[in-house]
Amino acid sequence: MKDLVEDISNKLTNFLQKDFENYTDFSSEIQNIKEQYTDLLREILKPELDINSVKPKAFKFGRYLFQNDISYMLLLDINDHFFPEIVEKLSENDCYSKYFHLLEDRFRYLENKVAYGYLTENIKQDKNWIREKLRIIKNSESMLKPFVRDHLVWVNKILEDIRKLRKESSVPIGHNKCEMGKRLEESEGLGIYDEYRDEIITLHKKIHGNALQMYHFLKNKDFKHLLLEYLEFFNLVGKFVSLLGLTFAVMYEEDANLDPLTKVLSRRSLEFILSSQFHISRISKRPLSIAMMDIDNFKQINDRYGHQIGDCVLKKVARLIQDNLRKSDFIFRYGGEEFLILLPFTSKKDAFFVVDKIVKKLSDTQIKCGEFKDRVTISAGISSIDDAKDIYTLVSKADKALYRAKKAGKNRVSV
Repeated sequence: MKDLVEDISNKLTNFLQKDFENYTDFSSEIQNIKEQYTDLLREILKPELDINSVKPKAFKFGRYLFQNDISYMLLLDINDHFFPEIVEKLSENDCYSKYFHLLEDRFRYLENKVAYGYLTENIKQDKNWIREKLRIIKNSESMLKPFVRDHLVWVNKILEDIRKLRKESSVPIGHNKCEMGKRLEESEGLGIYDEYRDEIITLHKKIHGNALQMYHFLKNKDFKHLLLEYLEFFNLVGKFVSLLGLTFAVMYEEDANLDPLTKVLSRRSLEFILSSQFHISRISKRPLSIAMMDIDNFKQINDRYGHQIGDCVLKKVARLIQDNLRKSDFIFRYGGEEFLILLPFTSKKDAFFVVDKIVKKLSDTQIKCGEFKDRVTISAGISSIDDAKDIYTLVSKADKALYRAKKAGKNRVSV
């Protein structure tokens, strides 16, 4: 058995480094993964084993994977890859014949307990996200507030049920029984879901379907399938909250979500929308970038032609930027002559091409506002989710990149 474990341990390094390119980003963690997995393998291959002795180490390994941003699927991939070889080698050893039929159960137990540790850490992070969302909307007077608040409170109670291993739900599971479901049914006359209503309702039903499945797995303490269902559940929750936020932000100028001058999204709606998209990118492991844009020499336009002309220039620049963005992108007036562009599911490299195209387009376009007839240029700075631990760092890094673009001569993009 010792030789078998050492053989698997040696092959595991090669497996992580070469066979699965998905995991090359975790090269610095390979040794830790190898040591912890080998230790667990050594335990579950003991002929006479108290299976409960595996639980603390497996739980710790699950927490480690989550804390280091390593997918739980890595464990399943490792087991799927090496289990047939382990079975073949042990079948040749007579001393294991008595316990051979237990081998698959032991691996299943291992996957289950690692999933439990992973899930526990995941819930901690997601509860913090909910707490932050509730903080953001606490003082809001938006019509969005009761919708999002009720939904997040419902989700938070489900997380608490899972954390405390409650077999019965403490909240309504039927999609039309919860407060959010009731509000959606009553929203027909509000006029807010003309474009998004069906999509929101479908997403809400899926979330409740996932919740029902989670309680089934929780009741049976099937943490492996509970975790997989939970990851999908919270991914849908993030999308749902984001879609609600975007719906209200886009459709309600009277709620101050649109800037009255430029008619682009206002800074008031920025924190909610950006934080939602940031979290979706984190949990889906997809890119996200933002760009800070500033009109070059705008003060000179105001000083020479007056604020009325300046406002006209602002509106036309905002319109040109918006017209050259993709449908998935969002533009906010950040303040004065500064704009923030949100580019979901976009890497820094791709964001550069999008923003650089806009910068060049604007510099080639003559703006006409009364006496003012001239070309206007903008400078831009880009940052991506890879550079930032939160939305505030993301904005700060984009702002610093914008400063570098200004310092380098304006009318350009810096990353």
